[in-house]
Amino acid sequence: MDLLAGRDSFAQWADDLLRLKNAAEITRRQKENYRHAIEVWKAALKGYEISQVRPDDIERVLVGLQEKRYAARTVSFYRATIRQIMQRAVGRVIPSNPVDLVKLTQPARTVERRRALTPEEQRWIWETPGRGQAVAVIMMLSGLRRGELAALTWGDVDLEGQTIRVNKTIEYPPNDVPTLRPLTKSAAGMRVVDIPRRLCDYMKAMPRDNDLVIHTTDGRVMTQSAWAALWSSYMRQLNIKYGTRTLADLERMKKPGQHKFDMTIPPITLHWLRHTFCTLLYLSGVDAVQACAQMGHADVHTTLNIYTHLDAIHKRKSVDKLDTYLDGCLSGACQE
Repeated sequence: MDLLAGRDSFAQWADDLLRLKNAAEITRRQKENYRHAIEVWKAALKGYEISQVRPDDIERVLVGLQEKRYAARTVSFYRATIRQIMQRAVGRVIPSNPVDLVKLTQPARTVERRRALTPEEQRWIWETPGRGQAVAVIMMLSGLRRGELAALTWGDVDLEGQTIRVNKTIEYPPNDVPTLRPLTKSAAGMRVVDIPRRLCDYMKAMPRDNDLVIHTTDGRVMTQSAWAALWSSYMRQLNIKYGTRTLADLERMKKPGQHKFDMTIPPITLHWLRHTFCTLLYLSGVDAVQACAQMGHADVHTTLNIYTHLDAIHKRKSVDKLDTYLDGCLSGACQE
């Protein structure tokens, strides 16, 4: 052990990690996330030497984040950040990583799960034209992330070969203008996606009035506000067409003029569309390794987690079919 290094402040080691992240080929948003997380840890462990950090110190901060109702994904990122800081000291000034001894329980609250669109919701999109439809169809049948779709040009699309080449992304830093980056979220994000014929046929019918496949009404790169406006408008279209009118809506309809109806259909998100593509791959029999490459996941375990969840759903449906069959047998309709 390096006794002198053990006297270094925690803040020094945290800043060292931040310098490494700033020099790494990751997006500006990721760098900003690391910067913020490291500032939180430096404030929480102010005055600590690196060798003085204990599991209960780390647990206290993470539990505090949970109590403030931080998303589980955010808490996990803060935990991963402190783990990386401490891991660099393992074997040099500390014998093991104290984060490995931290045990957190999930807060007792309902967390919304990302999910795929149901067949009915997919039908809604296919039957509802509009600028939002192009976004939904492409993401649903290619699995592109929002930034990847925003950067997609027609030169990246080979409709005859049925592929989309993903080699860049639009980054959306907080309170900043969109920035084009010649790399994706991770190295695995640089990929060629095989797309189905149905998507090719759809894109062949799209207008090519711009190099960008998806753009603002005046031909510019999509901004955060442009995305929000486009998707909000499309969700209103879907709600008007497929939503259930509430009593308040019926009262509004008695008055002249335009009406803003209550949203009664599920709040579909752009990530649900990407998740739908992964689900369609599963249902089509594509193995997890190939699906990982198609989705651009950095770790196949991310894909396996989705597939494991889908396995559970599929097996439940199989048992439901068995229940239906057995019910038929009991009623005398069973066939040999």
